[in-house]
Amino acid sequence: MKTPLVRLEALAKSYASVPAVHPLDLEFDTGDFLAILGPSGCGKTTLLKMLGGFVPPTSGRILIGGEDVTHLPPERRPTNMVFQGYGLFPHMTVRQNIAYGPRIAGEDKALLARRVDDMLALVRLTEFGDQYPGALSGGQQQRVALARALMMRPKVLLLDEPFAALDLKLRQAMQEELRTIHKNIGGTFVFVTHDQAEAMALASKVVVMSKGRVEQVGSGEEIYRRPKTRFVSQFVGEANFFAAERKNNRVSIPGAFTFEDHGPDCPVQVGVRPERVLLGARTKQSAHSFDARIIDRLFLGAQVQYRVALPDGVTFLATTPEGALQIGETTSVGWSAEDQWVVQA
Repeated sequence: MKTPLVRLEALAKSYASVPAVHPLDLEFDTGDFLAILGPSGCGKTTLLKMLGGFVPPTSGRILIGGEDVTHLPPERRPTNMVFQGYGLFPHMTVRQNIAYGPRIAGEDKALLARRVDDMLALVRLTEFGDQYPGALSGGQQQRVALARALMMRPKVLLLDEPFAALDLKLRQAMQEELRTIHKNIGGTFVFVTHDQAEAMALASKVVVMSKGRVEQVGSGEEIYRRPKTRFVSQFVGEANFFAAERKNNRVSIPGAFTFEDHGPDCPVQVGVRPERVLLGARTKQSAHSFDARIIDRLFLGAQVQYRVALPDGVTFLATTPEGALQIGETTSVGWSAEDQWVVQA
């Protein structure tokens, strides 16, 4: 069986007996682009810093390439970290900043010069090699910090919310840069973010965390289409929930419909994304349909968002590309069975 590049075994961290990260197991492979996603205070940065050796775990093990690095300092691990604040030396040029690590390690000067040229080209900063960080934009400084980390040829590159300080347009541009760099070098990247759109855009694998625990691990598509908990459903995108009951492997939404779903008899909730809710004639494509009334309408440009109500007063959202329906109208509502999921209440 193939050994994963990184394996975390029962890894945990507490501060004065208060858990920041509960014991967790996690594996990922060479070439993965892993996003650790969650709200502020969920433990994602603590987890990243344990990987990098900046925070010692309270318990558990970290293995990289089969080697136990749990108690090794950052400089002895096959990792490198890019922090939010860039950490560039202001008195050094871009070229000197990028060359710093290998130069301290005693790398041959001629070889190092060629590698710096290659790295400047990779991050598209060739013409800025002799500039100082203070003369660069935020996005350019971020690319210098990225280049400096990559010069150390880490097995795992760690990024702590690297684009948090950038405006939206620049952040999107840097996401594209990072995706291109990852594709070109084929490395293993792990980055922390609270932005679910950023995680979906960049990562091949997403780890969703809440209150120090891993809620779900999977591709962005898996997590969006098949969330395993209510937290994941609501943190990654928008979701409607319907109170329901599961009995004898059938789930019943009062006033709507029933369907087969295997599991214990208990109260459950049925989730569906607003953009997967079908209205009017489009319900011909749905497995379930029922009548509901339009109680609000919001024009969003490319889409129209409706709030609709069931006869018992339960309301939910439907986002569609068509906006012919008006407030007060009754219409058929439905969705495909493959677009719903069930979580315990």
